[in-house]
Amino acid sequence: MYKKYFTTGKFARLCNIDKHVLFHYDEIGLFKPEVINEKGYRYYSYDQYFTIYVILNLKNLGMSLMDIKNYLEQRNPEMLLNLLDEKTLEISEKIKWLQEVQKSIENLKQLTTDGLESRYDIHLEELPEVVILPSHNIENESINDFAGFMEEYVKFCKSLGITINEYVGSMISVSNLRKSNFLNLSYLYVKADHPIDGQTTVRKKGIYLCGYFKGKYEGFHKLYTKMLAYADEHNITLGEYSYEEYLISDIAEKHPENYVSKLMIETVS
Repeated sequence: MYKKYFTTGKFARLCNIDKHVLFHYDEIGLFKPEVINEKGYRYYSYDQYFTIYVILNLKNLGMSLMDIKNYLEQRNPEMLLNLLDEKTLEISEKIKWLQEVQKSIENLKQLTTDGLESRYDIHLEELPEVVILPSHNIENESINDFAGFMEEYVKFCKSLGITINEYVGSMISVSNLRKSNFLNLSYLYVKADHPIDGQTTVRKKGIYLCGYFKGKYEGFHKLYTKMLAYADEHNITLGEYSYEEYLISDIAEKHPENYVSKLMIETVS
């Protein structure tokens, strides 16, 4: 018998679990040892490894011990196939979510790195084309009201099903900048991996008048005033919109005065 069966300790080590887990599963009738001798010692067979393997994997997938117990008591091939289909779908959704988390982490790393490497001069910079997914036009809806901006931010994220809000940019018209309406945003946007018919647009490839601002978002007017003066002084024709990107924000910095944002105004050749 000792060559054919595992003691509780050896079987637990084989399964990479603690012995008390096997005791608990035995107590609730989920998974019992194949043999209990006259002294009360428990022994498990090699075949039972595959059953415990299924139990542990179903548990890792979020299935309750009671549901696992019910399945094991009623199991048949058809039930197994249905269960596997259900768990395959759950795993696919979890993989997709984890991929989104990974992408968010990479985006945050890049934004934070760009913020730390920012240069605090006004300059012309060639930027690549970027596919963006804009919100509805919010111009005049949240003018001079930063609380309104945040309300739109949350509504926009919810409308897109975004749960990890690591990046949302904003657009403001140059016309509003010229009128000193520095908080009258036109759109919020997120970057997209690929175009979506009727939903996405592009931030065009080209030369942008750029500057980095350190401090609270409400202070953008200080940098914009200098950027507009710079454009006029150097005879730079500005385009339709400025794009605002928040590189170092609340998630990375405790003190708002240390936030870093990049402002990018379209220019016309």
